[in-house]
Amino acid sequence: MARCAFGIIRNKEGKILLVQIAPPFSEHHKWNFPGGVIEEYEELEIGLAREVLEETNIVCEITEMIDKFSTDNPENDIHIFNGNYTSGKIEPDTYEVLQAKWYSILEALELPMAHNSKTYIEKLSRL
Repeated sequence: MARCAFGIIRNKEGKILLVQIAPPFSEHHKWNFPGGVIEEYEELEIGLAREVLEETNIVCEITEMIDKFSTDNPENDIHIFNGNYTSGKIEPDTYEVLQAKWYSILEALELPMAHNSKTYIEKLSRL
């Protein structure tokens, strides 16, 4: 079973960090929260912070899990976390992501989003 975690990472201005998925990954060119497969030996929060750093060069603090679900492939458990920017300047790993950027909630709502990511952004827009 693959354990996956993705983070809704906010900076001090309240913007969220999004990544544009690179080919050959599923839903390439769409936007998503940074994250990915967590190694078996890792705690979810530590693995997610590692994934965010690897994909974007952003150091973050993972604060709380807000959702957990399985995909059409029952072997994949997806975990969604909140997190906060700590340090770093965006430098995307272009093997996994085409680009990474900070977006306001309203800007993010206009992007073509992967999976069900837009649902979480819509919830943020109502806060």
